[in-house]
Amino acid sequence: MIRNKNLLNEGYENKFRVKSGKNQYIFLQNGKKLIDTSFCSGTLLLGHSKKFLNNSFIKQLKNGVAYGLPNTNADKYSLFLKKIFNNYSKFILCNTGSEANNKAIRLARSITKKEYIVMTSGSWHGSVDQLLFDLSSNNHLDKRELSAGLTRDLNKKIILVPYNDYKKSITILQKFKSKIAMVIVEPIQQALPSKKCENYIRNIYNYCKSKDILICFDEMITGVRVDKFSVQNNLRLKPDLSTFGKIIGGGLPIGVIGLSKNVEKKLSKQKNKVFFGGTFSGNPLVTEIGYQNLRYIYKNKKKIFGYLENLSSYFEKNLNLFLKKKKLDIKVIRYCSILRIVYTKSVIKNKFDRQKKEEYFFKKINQFQNFVINNGVYLSKRGAIFFSYSYTKKDVEYLINIISKGLLKFFK
Repeated sequence: MIRNKNLLNEGYENKFRVKSGKNQYIFLQNGKKLIDTSFCSGTLLLGHSKKFLNNSFIKQLKNGVAYGLPNTNADKYSLFLKKIFNNYSKFILCNTGSEANNKAIRLARSITKKEYIVMTSGSWHGSVDQLLFDLSSNNHLDKRELSAGLTRDLNKKIILVPYNDYKKSITILQKFKSKIAMVIVEPIQQALPSKKCENYIRNIYNYCKSKDILICFDEMITGVRVDKFSVQNNLRLKPDLSTFGKIIGGGLPIGVIGLSKNVEKKLSKQKNKVFFGGTFSGNPLVTEIGYQNLRYIYKNKKKIFGYLENLSSYFEKNLNLFLKKKKLDIKVIRYCSILRIVYTKSVIKNKFDRQKKEEYFFKKINQFQNFVINNGVYLSKRGAIFFSYSYTKKDVEYLINIISKGLLKFFK
């Protein structure tokens, strides 16, 4: 069922507008229905507009949506977070993931009395001025700004290490180890969702622990989406700090910082207190929806994660079989229910390697993405694919069918 009208020809931002979402579908302003593969950048694990969350929303409206004060909903929510992320003794509730990462930096610098922040290349830590940098090459000094409007000397206190390249990362860390306030890392990036990255994460974690360097896991995307609710739980690691968001808010904006007992102890001993406040931090509406969403997922965890694993594995296996059969230099990679189409079968270590391969196919990739959208499938321009519990096997078969046709059409 190929539609002639190209939804994105005249610019994604100008033409593409979502009017509503329900379960696995989004509905556009022009009336078209698309199977979603983004689900609010991975936020909506259960799908769009779930009835039990809508009912909770309406119920909370009667009790008020904002107090600007400590409240029982926030207390209940924090207690449930401890049940899922039991490495942490305290949770600081923030308005967004970006705010959580910003405050984590402030906290780390405060208790260590050091200023340098280390981040891995290819990371996305939100709209935080201090972290809006990436590598332009494999040289850690070759930093590039991800946004205009940053303070000129901001990058002097940021150190970038190449993700999934342990040898180079350790060489850089050794050089600056006495000046590092914190290492912040996305353990699994949506830019490269692969189990092959786990060894790198273990090694970086072990290095930081051996040198008494604070390490923070940014699990905005992986928190509650992956096995055992986080990469750190799955790998049995205990970072000093972690930041969470997306799924834990049930579709409403939230950010959370998890503090280990050691970090909480150091923080409590400080004479100069770290400021964490915010009018909407611990908002009663957000924490109630977050609580109800987490409680449902926790109660049904075996069913939900088993189902997502089966569907994700089915998609990965069958699409890769098709690509191999058609001799296309393309593959699907996956970490739990986070997937990505990579436009090379060559070994790639990180986002920089992947982008070097993909830059030659920019026009074809854009044509392919337009093709699938015009055939009833929304594929994010960022390339990450998130599976939802609202999917059926029929949906996944349709995704395989349309994506296969598109890749064959433009890459054969």
